[in-house]
Amino acid sequence: MEILPRIGVPGARFGRTRASVRAARGAPDSAFRRAADATLTDMYVTAAGGHEDGEGRGAGFFEFLEYDDTGVLHAVEVASPAPVTLDGIVLLGRPKAEVVAELRGLGHEVKAAGDAEGWALPALGVVLGGTAQDADGFESVRLRATAVGDDAFEFFEPTGGSRPAAAGPAEVVAHRGIGPVRLGSARADMRRLLGGGIGSVPEFGGAGQDNFFEAGIVLTYDADETVVRLAFTRPASVGHGGVSLLGRPMSDVRADALARRMRFVEREAELFFPDAGFGVLTARDAPDLPTTAVVLSAGRRGGDPASGEHVEGTGLLW
Repeated sequence: MEILPRIGVPGARFGRTRASVRAARGAPDSAFRRAADATLTDMYVTAAGGHEDGEGRGAGFFEFLEYDDTGVLHAVEVASPAPVTLDGIVLLGRPKAEVVAELRGLGHEVKAAGDAEGWALPALGVVLGGTAQDADGFESVRLRATAVGDDAFEFFEPTGGSRPAAAGPAEVVAHRGIGPVRLGSARADMRRLLGGGIGSVPEFGGAGQDNFFEAGIVLTYDADETVVRLAFTRPASVGHGGVSLLGRPMSDVRADALARRMRFVEREAELFFPDAGFGVLTARDAPDLPTTAVVLSAGRRGGDPASGEHVEGTGLLW
């Protein structure tokens, strides 16, 4: 299977929507979140001896398709023992020194992938994942639509007067924020308010991101360093209209929302509340799983449900 740097893999090209990829490839074998507030990753299992385009061979393997907040494909990871090639060079299942040398021999820039274990081809947006435990070979190939930058982490300490978390449960403020955090707030103000954490450059959805682990809050910023997306995760506590939203079975959150005649849209592993512009997430699409995050962003201000989505909450047609 020849990967297409900055384009994708056969059957899954960057820029395509989740719906269009699923229409072409069928439903994934599994869909899950890699972090509490992450978008869903679709996992496809390719059976031994083939790929849907006929290029696969040998043992079966896994492909992970990652989408951004708008449902557009932005990254793909293919795991060993997938028969992955780049310019005809087999990338997995061989000594990593040979792979790196052959890639460099073709003129590719290959360098250590910084904080991640493995090697990167920065201009091509490709990362060769860490070394397998039982062999001197790479475990995976990850490629994305953009070049691989030096996504270094920034550890920052609490500043004078900051507090690690808001006192008590945080309430959703419709289309504006959660608790003391507001869309449009300055990054410096949020760090003073919420304490220490880790800053990074996200692959999509913003120019910067801060993770306040102790508070359970993840904030995404635009190029002007103002908040465009906020996510509250455990140990934070979030409520809306008398409904406790975090750390409870999704079915219980749904039942409470129905009892209070709140409108919501049922999406895969998410309840979206259009009247307030926030979503409640679970790790995968199972109603008895506990909720993992409450997410509110500048780009999600309600509107009609997407095709195939089900609206509940008031008992009225919407």
